[in-house]
Amino acid sequence: MTFLADDMLEGRGTATRGHEIAARYVVAQFEAIGLETKLQQVLMRRAELIANESRVELIRADGTRTVLAAGKDCIMAGDFRGTTDVEAPLVFAGFGITAPEHHYDDYAKLDARGKIVAVTGGAPGELNAEERAHYAGTKGENAAAHGAIGIVRLWTADDEASGTWDATVRSYSNIGSFAWLDGNAPHPFLPELRGTAWIAPSASKDLPPRIRIVNKSSTTDVQSPNVIGVLRGSDTALRDEYVVISAHLDHLGVGDSVHGDSVYNGAVDNASGVATLIELARMFAAARPRRSILFIAVTGEEPGLIGSDFFAQHPTVPRDAIVADINIDGASMWPFEALFARGADHSSLKANVEASGEAIVADPFPDQAGFVRSDQYSFVRIGVPSVILGAKRTAEARAVALDWFKTRYHQPGDDMSQPLDFDAAARFATDLYKIARSIAQQEQRPKWNKGDFFGARFGTAATRGD
Repeated sequence: MTFLADDMLEGRGTATRGHEIAARYVVAQFEAIGLETKLQQVLMRRAELIANESRVELIRADGTRTVLAAGKDCIMAGDFRGTTDVEAPLVFAGFGITAPEHHYDDYAKLDARGKIVAVTGGAPGELNAEERAHYAGTKGENAAAHGAIGIVRLWTADDEASGTWDATVRSYSNIGSFAWLDGNAPHPFLPELRGTAWIAPSASKDLPPRIRIVNKSSTTDVQSPNVIGVLRGSDTALRDEYVVISAHLDHLGVGDSVHGDSVYNGAVDNASGVATLIELARMFAAARPRRSILFIAVTGEEPGLIGSDFFAQHPTVPRDAIVADINIDGASMWPFEALFARGADHSSLKANVEASGEAIVADPFPDQAGFVRSDQYSFVRIGVPSVILGAKRTAEARAVALDWFKTRYHQPGDDMSQPLDFDAAARFATDLYKIARSIAQQEQRPKWNKGDFFGARFGTAATRGD
């Protein structure tokens, strides 16, 4: 952690020199342990918004125009096409969600063809938190499927009061847009949507009949590696199946100065996770399990799960040979009294989580929908049962953790000078080891629960549990 979170690595931004140094460090650690190691280069396109040339124009019925400045009155991400300029009628599409299994469709009585749709955040309350998060992440795809040529998200007064709007502005100013390249085609990317923006609460109250979105961006093609280490299994019948243990190596790089510091070190998020990944490799190498294990330090999690999505679509082993993913996005760096495992309720992995020997509790923050927000979701989307482990902290540690989220998460203060408990982290790593080993040792591969929401969408005949 001390090396990965050092200022010298300049926050390990995706496709930066600091991230490349971090990747070479992980390679050296994997090779010293005895893993078969490779760098999987991910070709990417980066788009950076030219803010002073980009804007949203609200066009009233009498033709008057209100200009919203990018980075202040609206948020606009870089566009991979470089320049877009689209003007069209604006229609309100509610949440912007189509959920047939719940007989819910915001587009049922709406003609969105050739229009720009406005949507609110979130999803209908009748969906559980993880279903809501899944649908919230597919609003652009759904708008394009209904013929829209643009989409804007309306932020509310509640977002403004909670500080969510300001935090989002700050985060987006640091990262830029990334997509991995398939030839010259960026993924993920929706070419049908020629205009996208997020509109500030102050401008979301009175929607006009028309809207214009002007986006000027500069694009650069770059590359950044996933680091992959393979430990071959000991059982000739099972060694061609793989348990993936993943953690993202990137963070936010160098950004806006906070209290005189502009390096976003990412010590807990996620130098701690990569340090845990390395130690798990050391533990498994000392006693090889029956199945093989892929240890993957992925790039590009912060700008949108880019590295893990690329690996999932271009795995270095046969896709159907991957039986499970355990993702680590922050080790537990403060004392805890129980574990929770996001995703375990969807598959047979719940029994493996219990192999930790710890008390297992329900997710204490279900509305955060963490199951779809980190790299495990890239594996879910190719049908692989997956989990991400979390810790229910002691009362004293809970206050420290809440303060971390408020004052250090995605800020320069997430460095090695903050209070950290390495005994708690070692306990957490040991729990992960027990869970992963139980998966690697058992005869049967994990399966989705019968009728599960994610298994039904993404699972294969071999994993759906039908």
